[in-house]
Amino acid sequence: MDNNTSNQTHFEHEQTIANHLRYHKHTRKWYVRLTAYILILTFVSGLTFGAGYLSALIYGDRLANGILNTTTQNVVDQPSTVQIQPTVSDNKATSDISAIASAVSPAIVTISSYSEQTPGGIFGNSNGFYGGTGSGITFKMEGEELFIVTNYHVIEGSNEIEVIFHEGTTVVARVLGYDSNNDLAVLSIDTKLLKGKMDQIVLAPFGDSETIQIGELAVAIGNPLGPEYASTVTAGIISALNREIYINRNTSYVNLIQTDAAINPGNSGGALLNGRGEVIGINSAKYVDTGVEGIGFAIPINQAKETIDIVLESRSGGDIAYQLADDRAFLGVQVMDITTDIYNSTGMRFGVYITDVIPFSGAQEAGIQSGDIIYSLNGKKVQNVQVLFDILEKAQVGDTLEVGIIRNDEILTLNAPLYSYKDIMDQQ
Repeated sequence: MDNNTSNQTHFEHEQTIANHLRYHKHTRKWYVRLTAYILILTFVSGLTFGAGYLSALIYGDRLANGILNTTTQNVVDQPSTVQIQPTVSDNKATSDISAIASAVSPAIVTISSYSEQTPGGIFGNSNGFYGGTGSGITFKMEGEELFIVTNYHVIEGSNEIEVIFHEGTTVVARVLGYDSNNDLAVLSIDTKLLKGKMDQIVLAPFGDSETIQIGELAVAIGNPLGPEYASTVTAGIISALNREIYINRNTSYVNLIQTDAAINPGNSGGALLNGRGEVIGINSAKYVDTGVEGIGFAIPINQAKETIDIVLESRSGGDIAYQLADDRAFLGVQVMDITTDIYNSTGMRFGVYITDVIPFSGAQEAGIQSGDIIYSLNGKKVQNVQVLFDILEKAQVGDTLEVGIIRNDEILTLNAPLYSYKDIMDQQ
C-alpha cells in the first residue's frame, strides 16, 4: 500500500470516529454530562494543586516569619543592633522580593559628601560647599564604631561626610580608608551620636559572590537621586559575571557583576542582593552607560571584603591601593595608557606603553625596553594600565610572567620574573 492510499485510509478512519462522536453527542443523557463536568473540575483542581506544589519545590518553603529573621546581637558595653540572618530552608533562594526589601532596606543609608567650593565658584561664594549623594551599607559594629562600606567615587574629594539613616537620623562620618583602584571606601560612625537610635540600626549580611550564577534573582537597594528616594528597590537577574568595563583611557574595571536590575545615579554604594537577602555586590552606577537600558554593574562582595579587611586593619584614612607595594610583586616598568599620538605611530589601540624600565628588575632581566607596548600577560589581554595593575596585584613574588610585547612591527613573548618592590628599590 502506497503512502497516498495509507493517508486516505487514515483520514477516512478519523472522519468515521468524528461522525460517530457527533452522533452520540446529542444522545447523551443529562446525568452523563453532569458526570463529565465533575471529572473535568476534578482534573483542573489537580492541575492547580500540582502547579502550586511544583512552585514550592522550585522556590523552597515559605517560612512563617518570612524569608529573613532578625536576631539581636548583644556585645558587652555596646548597644544592641540587628544582624540580619538569612534563613531560607536548604539554602534555596526565594522570589519574595518584598521580604528581602523589608529586612535589608534599613541597612542601606544615604551618603552625603560635601566639597568646599573654589573661590569664584558658580555663585561667587568662596566659602560655600558643593554636595553629592550616594548610598552605603551598614555591615559591622565594634566597640563604639559602626562601619559602612560605599564606593570611593561617592566620597572622593569631600571635606565632610554625612550619613542619613532610613528613619532620617543624620550624623557625621569619617573615612577610615579607601581603595581608589577598586572604587571602595569604608566609613566609621561614633555610635554615641546614635544614642537612643541603636535599636533601629540593621547590619546587612555578606554573601559569597563566588557562588552566584547567571540567571538567578538579583535585588538592588539604594538611594537614587538622594534621600528623597531612599530605599528604592529594583529587581532583575544576574545577567553576566566577570565583566570588564572600559570607561576611558585612564579607567577600567574588571570582574564586575552585570545585572538588569535598575541602577541609577545615587545607587552607587548600595547593595546588590541574592535571593537569600545577602549582599553579593556593591552597586556602582558610575559604570552605567546612560545610553543603554537594562545594564548595571556591581563590585563582587568577595572582592570588596578584601579591601574592607585591609582598611579596618590599617585605618590609614587614605588610599590603600598601593600601601602594600613594598611586599607586592613588581614587574619593574613605568607605563602609560595608549594616547592618540602613540596610536598614530604604532597602530595599537590597546595595551600599555613602556616609558621606562627599572634597573635590576624582572622587566630588565627579560629584555623589556622603553617604547615597547605590553598587550598581554600570561595570555590575558592587557587593555590598559588598570588591567596591568589588576593582574600584577594577584601575582606573587617569585612568579614568572609571560609578557606579550609589540616592538616596532615585531611581536615578542618574553618571560619576566617578579621580585618584590622593596628588593628592587633597595638596589637603586
